Amino acid sequence: MLGTVLVAAGCGTVATADVASDGPSEGPTVSEELVLRVEAVGGFTPPSWTYSRIPMVSIYADGRVITEGPQVTIYPAPAMPNLQVATISRSKVDELVGAARRAGVGVPTDYGQPGVADATTTRFTLVEDGTKATTEVYALSETRDEDPALTAAQRQARERMRTLLTTLRRPPGGDETSYAPTSLAAVVSAYTAPGSETPPPARAWRGAALPGPVVGPADLHCVTTTGDALRSVLADAESANVQTPWTYDGKQWSVAFRPLLPDETGCESLGK
Repeated sequence: MLGTVLVAAGCGTVATADVASDGPSEGPTVSEELVLRVEAVGGFTPPSWTYSRIPMVSIYADGRVITEGPQVTIYPAPAMPNLQVATISRSKVDELVGAARRAGVGVPTDYGQPGVADATTTRFTLVEDGTKATTEVYALSETRDEDPALTAAQRQARERMRTLLTTLRRPPGGDETSYAPTSLAAVVSAYTAPGSETPPPARAWRGAALPGPVVGPADLHCVTTTGDALRSVLADAESANVQTPWTYDGKQWSVAFRPLLPDETGCESLGK
């Protein structure tokens, strides 16, 4: 059974690789098994982004490829991110797994420390037969090729990972359609009006009870909504934006929408 995960993310200062083994578990079905992922995490960003950011690409054992599609250039941005899903063949999935191996995912490598501040880290994770291997490269996309802080070997190592990142973000597949989540996480904080701007009209929240359990710094909370309530929230979000105040139990809240992907079980899957 194929169970390979590849993740690219953006953190602050890590540029190493490590390998960990996960024992067998009940886990997701074959179609939900994550094979490859690319995501940006870390960096100098608002705390809520740690939990609400969406991977750039997630590829599953059944060939589904879920990406964040183009965003409309309006301000404030729509409340709901634009997720798209397409399908590639099993042989193409295997090709991408091979590309991850050849690039050295999980192999301890010196990627250096470039002269870039507050950038993200790209984390690549490869999981096969219950064994997880990860590689993290700081400022992979932000670093100049001629950065004097890097040696020639470190530049070559970074170029391999940039090539892999490009390959994973552009796997050929069929037509894309909108991704329909079966579960939605809401990253919640107390509402603050947007400066001197007139805030959008408040909307009644029809999902799980707000604010939910605390999940991180700055008094962040998270709740997960499914079923009929999810359909109501998705309908409401179509006409809302990221600055819309949501009212629940007499209070107003800011909500960052994070559709959960097939391998994710709830708020506990976020912010890692």
